[in-house]
Amino acid sequence: MTSKHYLPSKINSYLRRLQVECAGDGHDLLSEIISAARICVIEETDYDNWNGGTYGHDVKFFLPIEVLGKVKVREQQEIADGIRNDLNICAQAVENEHFRAVSFELDDENDPTYQQAALLSRRPQVNPDALAIWKVGQIRLFISHRDNQKAAATALATALEEYGISAFVAHDTIQPMTTWQYEIVKGLETMEIMLAFITDDFHGSTWTNQEIGFALGRNIPVISLKLQQTDPSGFIGNVQAMKGCLDSPSSSAPDIYKLIADKLGNKERLQSALILAFVQSPDFLEAKVRFDRLAGVVERLSDEEVEQIIRGFRENDQLHNANYLTSKYERLKNFLERCTGKQFVTVGKAISSVVEDAADEVPF
Repeated sequence: MTSKHYLPSKINSYLRRLQVECAGDGHDLLSEIISAARICVIEETDYDNWNGGTYGHDVKFFLPIEVLGKVKVREQQEIADGIRNDLNICAQAVENEHFRAVSFELDDENDPTYQQAALLSRRPQVNPDALAIWKVGQIRLFISHRDNQKAAATALATALEEYGISAFVAHDTIQPMTTWQYEIVKGLETMEIMLAFITDDFHGSTWTNQEIGFALGRNIPVISLKLQQTDPSGFIGNVQAMKGCLDSPSSSAPDIYKLIADKLGNKERLQSALILAFVQSPDFLEAKVRFDRLAGVVERLSDEEVEQIIRGFRENDQLHNANYLTSKYERLKNFLERCTGKQFVTVGKAISSVVEDAADEVPF
């Protein structure tokens, strides 16, 4: 049956927010309760006709004995009421609905309510292209770093953009007026690869350690960039770290790109990102650099990729006015011909394929 109320549909997003906040504040038991529970919302357990009618809903947390056993019996109601209050703070913008009560119960597969409950982890997949933190079509790289290294991490992110890599740098990538912890979780959920910005204080942060754990839990490749004396430790300590320079982190971009290409093992995905970076070249110098990078690794182009390059050339004046691409050497035209086996002609902003006239063919 479809719910006629709005608030029950928001329970997962509210609980995810509370879980991140609890983990960040060191409330490990609360975080574990939220992540381990099977959740069920029982609608309309309370009604008041004030203000056109106000409905209350109950939330049941079904917990495994390993977790519920950590909650003292005399403190159980106090903890449950605290979660209820926090949920209602999250929901204060929702009119005429509230959470009336939260209760804890032991897992019971024979309980009909338990059978309707679902784990918080069973939530819809996030579409990364719908998130403002990523550039559409680019490789999604999460850079885990300490707060005091934000500027250096941002410099590296800027350098990697030339390779078609969209890098998430917390507090820099996040849009104003958003909940930063929630945005970090979305970045972790949708990243394709992670880079650990290893400085001497990296492993002293709860956040960076949790981010590494999140990546490993999702089986996401992790690249360690060693920038000071300390080596990566823990589960990423058994993989050789790449050495970088903290004074010039962007100088590591070419080697990081090669490692990303090796770890992702998806040639088509990387090629698409390079093409996108090229057609978005912001100036003549970048058009040259990005074209040379593209031409140096791409051997074949699909019809869709050719059309993307032709359209980008037409719409971006930093491409169709770039002498490096259109001079007597006809570098872009020759590249398209080499990768397709077809012939092309360039006239102003337009590139078009040369189609042989069927009337010129001799039928006998």
